[in-house]
Amino acid sequence: MASSTLKFMALFLILFDVGMGWGLAAEHTVGDQLGWRPLVNYYSWVRSKSIKLGDTLVFNYDTSKDYSVAEVTQYKFIACNATDAKFFDKSGNSRVTLSEAGQHYFMAEGHCFDQMVFSVLV
Repeated sequence: MASSTLKFMALFLILFDVGMGWGLAAEHTVGDQLGWRPLVNYYSWVRSKSIKLGDTLVFNYDTSKDYSVAEVTQYKFIACNATDAKFFDKSGNSRVTLSEAGQHYFMAEGHCFDQMVFSVLV
């Protein structure tokens, strides 16, 4: 009897931690104080973070510069093509919650050569 109760409590604690969690999801401002703009090393930025499933990436950028945020497939990322993106926004304050495990690819449409690209594995 005690063994079943302990198993139930352990399962409850695991589910609570995953679903509601003690480790609440975090928000990460892409580029920190530099924001989302050309010529920032976003690969160094992402390597310096501990980004997990459920976290949100916040992209802050100047809308007068025609910047955008697109989450695309690996193939679209390689081709620097934002058409049919999983996510696309030009609001200046874009938020993407990482709700699926795996590799995520981000880019600014038309700004791949300006280094406004990165990928992250969650």
